[in-house]
Amino acid sequence: MISTTSTGLSPSLRCVSETNKPIANGAVCRRRSRLKFDGRVAPRRTPPVGTAPCYNDAMKILIAGCGYLGTLLGQDLARSGHEVWGLRRDGVALREIEKLGVRPVQANLLSFDSLKNLPAVDHVVLCQAPTKKNDDYRSTYFEATKNLLEALPKGLCRKIILISSTSVYSTRDGSWVDEMTDPIAGSHGDREASENAKALLDAESLILNSTHPSVVLRLSGVYGEGRNRVKSILDGRVKPVFSDVYMNRIHATDIVRAIRLLLEKGLPREIYLGSDDAPSTQKEFYSWVFDRLSMPIPVAGENEPSRHGQSNKRCSNKKIKELGLKLRYPSFKEGYAPLIAEIASLRSQ
Repeated sequence: MISTTSTGLSPSLRCVSETNKPIANGAVCRRRSRLKFDGRVAPRRTPPVGTAPCYNDAMKILIAGCGYLGTLLGQDLARSGHEVWGLRRDGVALREIEKLGVRPVQANLLSFDSLKNLPAVDHVVLCQAPTKKNDDYRSTYFEATKNLLEALPKGLCRKIILISSTSVYSTRDGSWVDEMTDPIAGSHGDREASENAKALLDAESLILNSTHPSVVLRLSGVYGEGRNRVKSILDGRVKPVFSDVYMNRIHATDIVRAIRLLLEKGLPREIYLGSDDAPSTQKEFYSWVFDRLSMPIPVAGENEPSRHGQSNKRCSNKKIKELGLKLRYPSFKEGYAPLIAEIASLRSQ
């Protein structure tokens, strides 16, 4: 998740800089730059297929809400030579991410006073999520985003990315949704889902209408090492439902790729969906999982009907793939195969 030169910019954008360093097409590039529409085509260097974009110059990035996804992202960026700060309220967790090359910032996004001495950075990724029982969506997403935007120095950030969720969509008929779909065209299944969606949409509006170049990435269900639904099934924490309701997901590795891509090429004021190529019904997914585990499908779960009011949609990733995203795990089969193999290996010991 990019070069501070014109490499990788949208055809309608160019970099503008205080140093007036010339680049290939006569545009100028600056260390702390801002994007301007001028109709010129900037040269683009395409990264090798299957690899994430990379920066030529070190980037200074703050990951606010540096939990599961933020830690993976921060570690990946730090390995690439960038200066990365991870902000979270848990001091113990901060010591762990520091071991991965991420500089710790202990602060609470819900406490504006704790945000007064943020590091001087040129990129910000907001990926906070509820972690405590009393964390509600309104506070976690809207209030936290509002506080951070007010705390950031004006004019320094080249780009801010807010990690949102495809749960904003109220679609319940199994149809496809994309960035142009009206999230509130239908009705959510219950009051909590509706209130959570509104909190996310309000946070998105804050970001997209801020004075900073901003992008929103709506993620579908996240999985990967440490987020393994199959393990949760075997542990009895998740009861599989064999219905015709669609599931959407994206592997954590591909989320890191998506964020890095958006830092390089994501257009300001745009929304992108992060999901894999193959939405599947619950029946398709769980039947495949049980077959791989050589386990019989629970009788109580066979042909179970869809739950009334449940979200039921298929998320399109066309826009972000056209931007250049190369998925390492295009479907749940590629993503879950190694996770299931690891579980099977442990069970056989």
